[in-house]
Amino acid sequence: GPSPEGEGSNSSVSKVAIQWFDAKLNEQLEIINDCYSKYRMSEALMTTYKLVWDDFCAWYLEMIKPEFIDGKSLPIDTTTYDATIIFFEKILKILHPFMPFITEEIWHLMKERSEKDCIIIASWPIIKTTDNIILKHFEVVMEVITNIRNLRKQKNISPKEQLQVFEKVNQGEIIKKYDGIIMKLCNLSSFEYVNEKVENAFSFVLKHAEYYIPLTQNIDVAAEKERLAKDLDYNKGFLNSVQIKLKNEKFVANAKPELIENEKKKQADAEAKIKAIEEQLAGLN
Repeated sequence: GPSPEGEGSNSSVSKVAIQWFDAKLNEQLEIINDCYSKYRMSEALMTTYKLVWDDFCAWYLEMIKPEFIDGKSLPIDTTTYDATIIFFEKILKILHPFMPFITEEIWHLMKERSEKDCIIIASWPIIKTTDNIILKHFEVVMEVITNIRNLRKQKNISPKEQLQVFEKVNQGEIIKKYDGIIMKLCNLSSFEYVNEKVENAFSFVLKHAEYYIPLTQNIDVAAEKERLAKDLDYNKGFLNSVQIKLKNEKFVANAKPELIENEKKKQADAEAKIKAIEEQLAGLN
């Protein structure tokens, strides 16, 4: 791979990616340790698998991957390279109980080590304080990225074609810290915030915001109406199920306050989604 060289143009995105994966690694390590203490080997293995395959390979490495310009990969910046090596060494230690031979081999291939510096006797990674705020934010970021990628597939848009995305925030504050990651992983030319809905655009709704993607091709209005109608039916059904639960006197009398509060939040989220979808349908008429 490319050798580390100073601070690249990708370093601001990588900085956020490092903060997120550091928090994710700590969160999952705590779960893995708990599984071991209760002799739940299969759960420890599955948590390890998801950490390595999903969080590290599918998300983190994609975020820090150096950009290509004129067919050439830019060098990875030193800070990102060093952090990734530290992460990978911790991952090898976590994998070692399940894959002892290959992890030991890779451990010695990574750099010159003495004969006694073996992974089998290396110290287990230490759990640090987990940044739960960035983990919560990233759940939304991943949801946004997944929705944009799904829209590309549904509309047969080439991954190479850059898109514009507009976000209309309905609740909560605007957090621009993660815009660079969304732009990079979705190949966007721009990511902007608006106060009004965007006409003649494909859209999707999340709990806190609406997203609009104007496309160069003509929009199939009938197909878009059908998709929104299905989404509307689903959310109305979901809202109805939540309302039935909240109207159940036995449930309200016996449930913990936080559980009732959670159901009320679900109700408010569903109502907000229904309103946004109805507005989008009205805009297509």
